[in-house]
Formats: sequence, C-alpha cells, structure tokens
Amino acid sequence: MGFFAACLILYVLGGSRVMGDIPVWQAVLPVVVLCTASAFRSTLPTAAVSVGTVTVLVEMTSSGGLGPVLVYTDLLYAAALYGAPWLCRVLQFGTVAVTVATTITLIALSDRSEGVTTGVIVAMLLISPVWTGILIRNHKERADAERERAAQINRLAELDRKTVLQTERTRMARELHDLVANHLSAIAIHSSAVLSLTEARRAENGEAGTAGAAAAAGSVGAAGAAGPTGTAGPTATTTARPADTAEDDPVLRALAVIRENSVQGLAEMRRMVVLLRSDRGVDDDWDRPQLNALGALVEQARPAADAAALTLHTEFPETFPEVSSVIEVTAYRIVQEALTNVLKHASSGRVRIRCEAGAEQLTISVDSPLAQPDAQPDGRTRQRPVAQLTTGAGAGLTGMSERAALVGGIFDAGPDRTAPGRWRVRAVLPLTQNT
Repeated sequence: MGFFAACLILYVLGGSRVMGDIPVWQAVLPVVVLCTASAFRSTLPTAAVSVGTVTVLVEMTSSGGLGPVLVYTDLLYAAALYGAPWLCRVLQFGTVAVTVATTITLIALSDRSEGVTTGVIVAMLLISPVWTGILIRNHKERADAERERAAQINRLAELDRKTVLQTERTRMARELHDLVANHLSAIAIHSSAVLSLTEARRAENGEAGTAGAAAAAGSVGAAGAAGPTGTAGPTATTTARPADTAEDDPVLRALAVIRENSVQGLAEMRRMVVLLRSDRGVDDDWDRPQLNALGALVEQARPAADAAALTLHTEFPETFPEVSSVIEVTAYRIVQEALTNVLKHASSGRVRIRCEAGAEQLTISVDSPLAQPDAQPDGRTRQRPVAQLTTGAGAGLTGMSERAALVGGIFDAGPDRTAPGRWRVRAVLPLTQNT
C-alpha cells in the first residue's frame, strides 16, 4: 500500500510522465501488478521478480513511468535476500551486464556525458538493491552459522558435563559400596550372628534344664515312695523356670534393633548405588519412602527412645493426601533425620512428632526437650555418653534445610520460643511440587 500511494503521488505531481501524458489506467495498472507481486516477495521471490521484470520492460517501452521502477527495486532487493543462491548469482551478474550494456549503448548513440550519467542512474536502480540484499543475506548466513556453532558448542559442553557428572556419580557409587555398604554388611552379619548364638545357647540351656528337672523329679519321687520307714512318702513336684525370651533382655532387644536398622540401611544404600550408576531418573515404581511409613519409622525408633527415657508421641492424620514422590521422600527424610537428632542430643522427656496436611501445604514438626547435663550424686554434672559419642557437626540440619529448599518449602530449627526448654524442627512443604 505504501508503494501504491507513493506512485499515485508521483503521477499527480507529474513524476510518472517521462514520455508524455498517459491515461490514468495505463499509469496505475503496472503499479497494481508490481504491488501485488511485492506481497509475495519473501515467499515466492523468483516468481515475484520475474513478474516485476516483465512488467517494468513493458512499462519502459510504453510510457516509462518512474513509480514502477521504484517498486521494482524493492523486488530486486527481496529476490537477492530471500531467493535461492542461483537466483542471487543471476541477479548479481545480470544487473551488472544490463548496466554496462545500457551505458555503452547510450555512449555510442548519444553524448558521452549523458550516457555515463544514465549508466550511473541505472546502476543505482539495479545493482545497488541487489548487492545490498546480497550483503544482508551474507551477514544473516554468517550470523546463523555462528549461532549454530554456539549451539553445537553448548551441546558439546552439555555432553561433557553429563559425562563428568556420570563419572562422578559412578565414583560416588563405588565409594559408597566399598566403604559404607561394607561396614553396614559387617554390622548386620555380626548382630545376626550374636542373636543366632544367643538363641542357640538358650535352646541348649532349655533342653538341659528340662532333662535335669525330669531326672530330679524322678529321684525325688522314688525317695518319697520308699520313705524312711517303708511307708509312702509325700510326692515332690518340681517346675522348671522358663528361659528368658529375647524380648526380656534389653541387650538382645538392642541387638535386634541394630540388625533391623543395618539391614534396612544396607537395602537403601544398595538402591542408592543403583541410582547413582544409572543415567536415568527415578521411576515411579521405585521403592521410595512414603508418608504412610512415618508410623513405622517412629515405631522403629521407639526402643532406642525408651532406652534414652524418651516418650514418642505422634499426631498423624488418618489418611495422608496424594502428593508427589519428591514431597513424600523429603517429608520422610526430614522426620527421619529429626528423630535421629532427638535420640542423639535430646534430654529425657516427651517428644512430639506432628504432621498436618492442609489444602496447599504439608507441615511437619518435631519438638523435643533441650539437651541438659545429667546430675551426679556428688552434685557434679556430666553429659550423656551417647551425646559424647555422637556429637554432630550440623550436617543433618543443613541437609534438612536443603531438602526443603529444593521443593520450594520452608525449614526452621532452633529453640521453641513458645515453650522454653524445648527444641523444635519445623518444615512446611508445598503440595503442588511436581515429580
């Protein structure tokens, strides 16, 4: 529309009449054809420039209007910019050939100065738009090549990063298997061996006790039947004391808990090794911790809590909401680490584990008594032996905070301001986290 309006203005001002007065339709028709061809200059550049060339040749032989020539320069520019490489070469050499031929012809047929001047004008109308389009085309091609090269470099860098990451994960898996897993296996094997030997000895002692009791009962019965005067004596009855079970022995209970935890830790370690060696993510069927297993987790820690004079109290909903696997694993690990810290550092008293599920968030809190030194009969104080052996470096709190931050949650740990003398661990996790 802009070219069409400019051509009409030129016609009104008289700029379109180079070879004398012409009818309106004869001046407007070539402009309409060229403007129509301009609409397809980027999608069909070959057809557009061909139509434009024919139209301009007809126009130059009939009326020689200036407006169609101006529209034709835009067609030449678009053909050099959007056309095929062969079309660019044809236009590049063709416009030069036409310009040179026109200049030589005009110099031969007319004045030299007029021919040179006309040749310069023809060069500006034909060569200039073509070469401008070719320059811009080459610049775009170089820019595209640079972008492709940068993308290729990024792909290679990403491939190198993944290779380094997979190598590091393989090394971590190897170290976990060779160091931690082997120690866990040794703990599980030795605790199982102690329990098995204890059960075997209890079985042997029970059989020996039963046989001894039967022999003693027989001898006493015979002596009673004879009596000192030959009369029947009183009948003696001996009842063997039942052997103590494993549940009655705190040492055996502790060994059973050690074995159970070491076997479970070994299984999780093996799953972690498999995940580290794999280049794929976690599948949906992966045996991951779930919110429904929080009750079992607390029950598993209850024997150790009883030994430390801690009372575990849970407040869990009857049914947990459907959340993503990432939220489930995060919540489970936070509760697990908080319970571990309670068993290591808390004083005797009541421990409350709460889990509240709202419409958009899951709130977890574990509060326990602050660690207090134990009083001695002589008035001095000392720390619990467990605390002395398990003094941590804060890695557990850091890990819980990082887990909550990775899913967009909030984590806080410290003395409870509303209840002096207590330590509270609290995490708020969003329920909208995707897997």
